Amino acid sequence: MQLKELLLLPVYRDVRIRAGELGLERQVKSVNMMDAPDIIHYLKPDELLLTTAYAMREQPDQLLLLIGQMAEADCAGLGIKTKRFLKEIPKQALELADALHFPLIELSLEPPLGELLQESLRYIMEKNNEELRYALKMHRDFSTIIMQGKGNESILRILSDLVEGTVLLADGQLQILAQAGKVADSVCRRMLAALPEVAGSLEKTAARSTCFSLFPADGTEPDEVLVYAIELSYQPAFLIVVNRKNSHSPYPDLAVEQATNVIGFELMKQQALKERSRRYKNEFFEDLIEGRFSSSAEIAAMGKRYGIMEGFSYWSIAGKTDESPDRDLRGLLYSSREALYDILKRTFNRHELPCVMFNNKDLFVVLLKWEWQRPFTEKQLADCLRDIQEELYSCNSISFSFGIGNPVDQLTHIPTAFNEALEALQDGYQSLQTRFIHAYRTREAEELLKMIPEGALTDFYLESFRAVLEEEPHERDELMATARVFLDTQGQIGETAKRLFVHRNTVSYRLNKYEQLTRRSLRDSNDSLRFRIAFLIGELLQEGQAPGAGKMKQKDSFRT
Repeated sequence: MQLKELLLLPVYRDVRIRAGELGLERQVKSVNMMDAPDIIHYLKPDELLLTTAYAMREQPDQLLLLIGQMAEADCAGLGIKTKRFLKEIPKQALELADALHFPLIELSLEPPLGELLQESLRYIMEKNNEELRYALKMHRDFSTIIMQGKGNESILRILSDLVEGTVLLADGQLQILAQAGKVADSVCRRMLAALPEVAGSLEKTAARSTCFSLFPADGTEPDEVLVYAIELSYQPAFLIVVNRKNSHSPYPDLAVEQATNVIGFELMKQQALKERSRRYKNEFFEDLIEGRFSSSAEIAAMGKRYGIMEGFSYWSIAGKTDESPDRDLRGLLYSSREALYDILKRTFNRHELPCVMFNNKDLFVVLLKWEWQRPFTEKQLADCLRDIQEELYSCNSISFSFGIGNPVDQLTHIPTAFNEALEALQDGYQSLQTRFIHAYRTREAEELLKMIPEGALTDFYLESFRAVLEEEPHERDELMATARVFLDTQGQIGETAKRLFVHRNTVSYRLNKYEQLTRRSLRDSNDSLRFRIAFLIGELLQEGQAPGAGKMKQKDSFRT
């Protein structure tokens, strides 16, 4: 309670406020009575001291020292019983108390200090008991609301009526979860913009609540904002009260505090249910991609609760946050996989993309339903994902990448689509990219050849053309070019002669010699495939795109 409230007790009817009246709003939590010279060491903040000043009767300067020390220690005030050991309070003490706004109270001879102490403590205890009863009532009333299944919104409405202000519940990503009462959109935006700094201040000081003012640009009255932090295991939430008036609640802070406690328990319960449901969903998805279901009907039966059903095509999308040593999460107050899951879910819903989301280790997997009423192409899907990427980065400073698999019509093909999306994502990271969108495509022959070790590529090439490469450069080039064009024209001698601007007989002669040197037939399917691969390896080595390029450059050049 405030000191001025305590002084309204009948037992204080004859006291005089001699100095420091501006400090009468100081809080009083306890009352002490002592006359020891080292009394300051036994005093606590918000404590009122009652004394006869016996220890200072011959040293008035000690009173000035005590007033300064008590003001610095945030004591509530000093009551001195004069006319016994100290005839009157020195003028210097009164001036100092006024300067410090520290209440200095002159006590009358009656009643005794013991009675003042007893009545004060009794009143404080009654006040504390009254507050405790009120807190218990508020907690019981709010808990009853939750047990009746009415939810946090009902608590906010009751709290809004009690404090005659607007009450909001926000999560760690500054999303409004519930609201009671009206507040201007401009005030709401400025309040949410200030919330990250306020949350950081609460975390540093380990305080549970704080109050600040929002000053509008037009110079009108500021909006008073009270913020209570709700500590949760995965991320915090915030109970926000705007423009509280206090008329319907004797203890508005207690009402807000008890509402915060009950809402915190309800949010923890909701999160536990959500995590359990999500765990079941992730286990279903793991069984799906591991091929543990025997038919589409079985998948549809198990996946119905998650929105997976037959008769639709599905795109598989694998996403992951890009690792960065200087990653900045200025917009995301508390980073976690659960928080990021919620952000992605809201973002996909905002883009009206019908999807089911799963977690697979550090991956976020989305099965996007391809609806016949709203068909879209791979480009349209990539454009949507790019918008989501930009939104994640601009609003939350999260760098995110996606891999896209091919659409599938059968539920049993979803594992294949997931592996394609995963491979597309890994390809992007192998290219040292970030914030990319890669669609899966079947690897071309060149890509597969680049994955073969250097020595094997060079050995295969030399083994295929060894005898031809030993011919004179001019003869070698003619034989290689003729064989290559012959393969490109699907074994047509006339078309080969036309492209090389030579006679048909010349083509036949070169081909015969080529086959004699290599001891293989260009018309045999296995041999022709070997030559096609060897020619492709030659191009890669010649361009310097394969590991064997360095060795090939040491040999005589050739053209095909």
